[in-house]
Amino acid sequence: MAIVPTIIKISNVLAYVFLLSANIYSVAGPVKEDSPWTDNHKTFITPAPFAFWIWGLIHTLFFGFIIYQWFSSASETVVDGVGWHFVGISVLNTIWVLLWQNDHLIWSWIVILITASQVSFVYYSIKNKYPSTGFADALWIHAPISLYHAWILVIVVINTFAAFTAEAGENEKPTLITNILVFLGLLFLESTAVGYIELGKGDAAGALVIAWTLFAIFAEQKSKFIHWSALVFAVLTLFHSVKPLVKKYFFNSHAENAPLLG
Repeated sequence: MAIVPTIIKISNVLAYVFLLSANIYSVAGPVKEDSPWTDNHKTFITPAPFAFWIWGLIHTLFFGFIIYQWFSSASETVVDGVGWHFVGISVLNTIWVLLWQNDHLIWSWIVILITASQVSFVYYSIKNKYPSTGFADALWIHAPISLYHAWILVIVVINTFAAFTAEAGENEKPTLITNILVFLGLLFLESTAVGYIELGKGDAAGALVIAWTLFAIFAEQKSKFIHWSALVFAVLTLFHSVKPLVKKYFFNSHAENAPLLG
């Protein structure tokens, strides 16, 4: 057994435990009221708390990833495609949690941008150079990375508004500028989801994360313009998310080769 691949895989296990522990501590520790998965730093684009349930699915799939990486069928993609990036991403994500909890919003924004760039590199690397060779590859490597990529982009949007716009008070109404900025944020999310489907070879996993988030924003925000705009974008995103499934199972098109799990 080669030494470097083994070290990478052991490091992935440790990084996963590190990231999982940090997230558990953020919601169950003594400063859980400042957890990224609660409604602190609330803005006019903050989603309802149920949006953050997606983290549970991502962690579950990454648990499968750190087990599946030891199989020979996964070794090339994990070692050459993901490499050391999973470790780096886990450390960066943990740093982001700490910065967010301690109200360092500009620094947390910078860190989440760096994290997003790293996740994007891995996402495009495995999608273009290491396509899934079977269901296990799709479920335990491509799906968690697709979900994580979409979720990190959601966090980028949330952190951007928290860092550069005013917090939303209990009965406060958004200004015209805020409405425009939120609309652009929603448009960015919906456009990203369309990109997953149209440019990402039918990547429904990432698109569904964004659809889930948009429905959560619709549920959370009380401003009529933001509330209904989020719903429209959520429905459009959901339509694009299920399009590959409809093509595959109802029209028997070439979408049957699309990586529906990422």
